[in-house]
Amino acid sequence: MNRMKLWRLRKTSQEAGRQTQVCVWAPEQEAELVRDICTRVAEATSRGADLRRAMIPQVGRRRTIYATWRGTSLQVEVDYPLVGPWWSVRNIGGRIHGVDGTHVELTPDEAQHLKDRLRRACEAEVTSWLESHKLRHQVRDDTGVVADETLLGTTAGPCPSRPQDEAAFAANEAKIARSVTEAARTSRKPPVDDPSVVEYEGAFGFPSFCQIAHRRQGDRVQFALIHLANGGTSPTNMFASLATYMRQQFYKDVDAGRIDWYDVIPAGVHHTRRTEILPVTMEHSNGIYSKPEWGPGTAISADWRAFVEETINCSRAARNTVVAVAQIDAGKKKRLAR
Repeated sequence: MNRMKLWRLRKTSQEAGRQTQVCVWAPEQEAELVRDICTRVAEATSRGADLRRAMIPQVGRRRTIYATWRGTSLQVEVDYPLVGPWWSVRNIGGRIHGVDGTHVELTPDEAQHLKDRLRRACEAEVTSWLESHKLRHQVRDDTGVVADETLLGTTAGPCPSRPQDEAAFAANEAKIARSVTEAARTSRKPPVDDPSVVEYEGAFGFPSFCQIAHRRQGDRVQFALIHLANGGTSPTNMFASLATYMRQQFYKDVDAGRIDWYDVIPAGVHHTRRTEILPVTMEHSNGIYSKPEWGPGTAISADWRAFVEETINCSRAARNTVVAVAQIDAGKKKRLAR
């Protein structure tokens, strides 16, 4: 390709996808492998972006990471290169570090010993999981994400459900992501059909839930937004927008200034010992609330507190009943499986 054609191709790429051409030198005997790796890393796709993020920990290190094992608070890294004679080869070292301030650099012998222990532990856990799910010695390939055909062996043959091209693969990936999202959304819903529990979109589109209690008192309305355990983004963090939404849903005929709002944290939620009912005042214009301010809960009337707590207790009793029934059913299924 002459220089002018190359320049035009690069210009087209820059204008279409804000891309820049990068040239690197590589060892001659591995040039094609490096080309394939660089092509995949540079993809202007989510797959390319994921691969670049995965490689970030390697950039700037004098050693390359051989393997990583992560726990809740501690992480083990074992490093390349491999050193020593072939009958006693070792990783050159590694480290253990964690959020508690631990940082221990490992000798080659320590890295080898810990790597062997972690491999045995992983092998035992993976084997146990496969056997508990009756998948030991099975071949299952219905997700379209197996990267290497040779992983399936020679007897299984190609899976007809495997996407045959990049577009089909991307569609299948999107289908998997949607199913995970829907399952996650369902798992967050309270385990009972409760009209006092409402769903709303929390921070970053996170499905969130709170409980509501409301009533008319003369020409005014009292409205409580009640926190739920594991409910997602709390009402406190988006009180004005949530109040605007609730007024539209339940009292759009009532002037925004005639609704008294309360932020409620039930006993046991967020480590509270007693149900807290805090009045919230807000500015409003055209039915849209803004600038919430929380006041002390000392002026709460006894009948309003009783109304709110009765709503909380009835909903909690219903949820506990459903959970108890589900646990009994799960126990029966487990006994029958034995």
